[in-house]
This record gives sequence, structure tokens and C-alpha cells, in this order.
Amino acid sequence: MFPLPLPNAARADQVYALLDRLLVEQKTVYLLANRELSVIAQGGTCVLFTGIVLPADLLDLIPELVGCEDIIEEIFLGQLADFQLENLNRSDDDNNTHYLNVTLVCHQEEEHRFLLIIISDNTPYTKTQQILTQQRNELSLLKHRLDESHQQLEFILQHYVPHQVSRALIEQRINPTLGGEVREVTLLFADLRNYTRISEQLTPTETIELLHLCLDMAVSAIVDAGGVILNYMGDAVMAIFNAPDDLPHHAAHAIRAGLNLQETAKVYQEQRLFKLPYDLPVHFGVGINTGEAVVGNVGAGGHYQYTAIGDTVNVASRLCSHARGGQVLVGEKTYFSVAQQRVRATALPSIQFKGKSHSLTVYEIEELN
Repeated sequence: MFPLPLPNAARADQVYALLDRLLVEQKTVYLLANRELSVIAQGGTCVLFTGIVLPADLLDLIPELVGCEDIIEEIFLGQLADFQLENLNRSDDDNNTHYLNVTLVCHQEEEHRFLLIIISDNTPYTKTQQILTQQRNELSLLKHRLDESHQQLEFILQHYVPHQVSRALIEQRINPTLGGEVREVTLLFADLRNYTRISEQLTPTETIELLHLCLDMAVSAIVDAGGVILNYMGDAVMAIFNAPDDLPHHAAHAIRAGLNLQETAKVYQEQRLFKLPYDLPVHFGVGINTGEAVVGNVGAGGHYQYTAIGDTVNVASRLCSHARGGQVLVGEKTYFSVAQQRVRATALPSIQFKGKSHSLTVYEIEELN
């Protein structure tokens, strides 16, 4: 059966009761003011608007409306649909802060117009937004600090660790622990000739400037050819090809690096770009060798260095020491790695290096296409 319809008066009372309950649940109160901005009615519940003695001055209840009389007049005239004030601060008797949203609209009953003021306690939402804003600010500050730390780390890695090695460390292809792997590589050593004699003629500042210039030449030639700088040893540099990243035809890349270095040094010498007194000659001796080596981290006490260890490395160093200024000497395996290419080389007499049980065949590379 359907319920009998309520009389109009009873139905209205029920609607008003439901509205009051809704206002209470939403912590919303409404005020009704006349043209003189005198509050003549109220409804709903809000802890900050209890015990109002009517009539009451609207501007005393909401002083933030002082100066907004022209806007209120436009609402009365229907020229403005509504006007809102957000997050007004109020403190209750317990000194708790509340945040109120106030909306002003025109309410018309027959020929009379009133100002309807809807006040909502928005405290939970506003506090949540404040917490979220604070957290966003903290996250933004943390991100800024992390970006700064990342930039500092990149600077350190860029200037103190070879790029390929730092990238492999970040990508966890190299573990920051002692030890390494056995792989075929090509080692290149380049040593500045006449360095002791030259430094005798220069001031310490001039010596270090020359050293920087020469090492920069060597590094540029090596890096452009795909090599990785492993170490500086005074006026010498040690580089590796095919580690930590794979580099096809690594022996050919190393030879091109050595030849390009010698060509650059020759140009500098001819054009007197070294700016040395007495036209002192500046040359590099370059030694290159290919073979297996243990490539990884060596060190102690928590200080590691990425390098290569083994007989292949020792022979490359010995070849560099044996090379005269302007020469690029390579071991037998390095030579045969490029023998199928258009290479111009000279086989030198076998050399018996100190500590080696047998003599080694050495080639001087003059050109590689």
C-alpha cells in the first residue's frame, strides 16, 4: 500500500526538518539579511554561529564583508549571481581554528528580496589541503636537494671517473667491489718524451700548463676513438679499449687513437703551439697491445680504481717505454687484428723485454685506413 499523502503543512515541516539535519551534518549555517544588512533569520548549525541574538548586524558577524557593500547591492539588484569568500579564519572558545567558506546569493520571497548568506565549515578539507601543500613543498624541496646532489655526483663522476665507467656503475653493470672479469681488450700507453729536459727549462706553472695541454691532446685522441682513460701517471696516460663497454674492432680503434695523437703533436710542433723556449721538441711514444686481461676494481681500504691487470697490460707499457718520440709500436696480436685492413707497418727486430721468458715481435704502425 502507498502511504497517504501528508497535508501541506506537515509535508513542509518534514522538508524543513530534513533540511536542518542536512545543514547540521554538513556543518553549514545560513543567515537571511534584509536590505539594511540586518540578519533577521538563521538556520543550520555551526559552532561559531550559535547564540546569535536577532536582529544582528551582518557586518559585525562577518567583518570581511566591510567594503563589499557595492557587491552586495549588485546581488540585491540581480546584477551579480553570487559572491564568495573562502577560508575565513575563526577561532572557537577552545581556541581551535576553523576555516569557513561564505557564499552570498539573492533570495526572493514574492516581491521582497533578501540576502542569503550560506556559511560552510570547511575546516577538515582546508587542513587536508594545507597538509598536502606542505607535503608537496617538502617533496619539491627534497627533489631540489636531490637534483643538486645528482648534479654534484655527476660532476664528481664526470671529472674523476671515466664516463663509460660511471655509467656502468649507475646501471649496475659494474659492482663497486674488488675484483673483475677476464676479457679481451686493447691497452694503449702514451708517454711524453723529453719531459724531464723540458721541465728543467720551465717554471712550475709553465710545466703544469704544458702537461695539461699534452694530456688533453692524448685524452681527446683516445676518447674520440672510443677508448676509456684508466690512469694518469705523471706525463703518461693509460687507456683501454673494449671495456667496460663492448667495442668491435677495438685494436683498430686504439691504433687510430695513437696515430691521431702523433699527428696532432706534429702539427702543434710545426706551428709552435706549445710556446716553448728554445724550440724544445715535444713528442709522444705510444705502445699498444691486445690480449686478455682482468678488468675491474683494484684497491684497498675502500678506495677502488677501475683498471686492467695482466701480462697484456705490462707488454703495452713496455712497448710505450721502448717507442721513440713519434712512434706507435704494437704487439703481434694487435697487428694481426688489423692486418686485413690497409695498414702500413714495419716489423721491427724481436725485443727481449726484461722479465719476459721469450722475445716479442713488435710492429711500428705508420698508417691505417
